[in-house]
Amino acid sequence: MAVDRQEICDWLSTLASMLVTDALDAADVADRLAAAPDLDAEAFALEAISLMRIVAESVIAPAGFDSIKTTDFVATDTADAAAILLAVGLCIAGPRAGWISRPQARAARERIGTAGAAALALVSARGAVAVDLYVWLSRLVDVSVRLVSDQAADAVPVVRVETGISLPSTVLAYQLYGDAARAESLVEVAGASTPMLMPVAFDALQS
Repeated sequence: MAVDRQEICDWLSTLASMLVTDALDAADVADRLAAAPDLDAEAFALEAISLMRIVAESVIAPAGFDSIKTTDFVATDTADAAAILLAVGLCIAGPRAGWISRPQARAARERIGTAGAAALALVSARGAVAVDLYVWLSRLVDVSVRLVSDQAADAVPVVRVETGISLPSTVLAYQLYGDAARAESLVEVAGASTPMLMPVAFDALQS
């Protein structure tokens, strides 16, 4: 069964709507996605990779990296193609996400490695016709993992904070760092849903 090009384009369109904020880039992506289903198989594959690159290069924060996910595809061939594109997207987005803590960067590195290994297995199964893609993707995965590993090594460690009572994030940011303006990053690292009343125990950057 062949790849459902329209499903792939719809998925890429959804990702682009969340991540591509530049108006010119967004318009370009929309035009190319509209034309992509009519391309031949090889041209479509190259165009899909190029479009995923644009989407991934728009990532500037951990939340953007986290939003690069696949959806449910009925056809196996389509799911396999999406898995390869997912690996490409994560490899490009990972080093650009601006990880603020060591655990975040390590988790991203693991996700990139896992997605990359899965994609490489799929490419390898295609045999000799996919050698060039395998070599390129393998290098992309290796470089991305290395860059994110470097970021993890340089990132701030996380410590466990226990207050005993719920306090506003601004108060806690001032108590921990002497800077109430760091409340937003405190909430992000803690994963708190109510910044006005933080949990009594949460993770925070060491400094």
